[in-house]
Amino acid sequence: MNADRRLWLWIMALVLVGLACGCAGLAAGGLVGYLIGRGAGGVSATPTPASGAAWLGVVVNHEADGARILRVLPDSPAEKAGLRPGDRITAIDGEPVDAAHPLPDAIRRRRPGDTVRLTVVRDGEERAVSVTLGRAP
Repeated sequence: MNADRRLWLWIMALVLVGLACGCAGLAAGGLVGYLIGRGAGGVSATPTPASGAAWLGVVVNHEADGARILRVLPDSPAEKAGLRPGDRITAIDGEPVDAAHPLPDAIRRRRPGDTVRLTVVRDGEERAVSVTLGRAP
């Protein structure tokens, strides 16, 4: 009887450990999913546009006062327009671009071949840059 009791205690301990690990895994997975969805640290995951959708070709970090370019993809419309990492896009066709108005959302509302006017701040100087959006690969 003593051995049966120890066996049941071991089984219960394993079940509790399994439940605890499962809950911890769900919590960690949920947190990771939340951070990815929110663009953890302000870095936009810049979702890959559907094939054939309008495409600018930048990876940005959304800030309160614009979208700072972290990376310009090779052979992209952004590269052809002369955009560089460190540039901050503050508007597209006069619409503000910031944490509340993400750049990918504004691009999604356009079509490949559309020419947009970006307001860009580089080295503290504001300039207008025209970019003809490409078609997402």
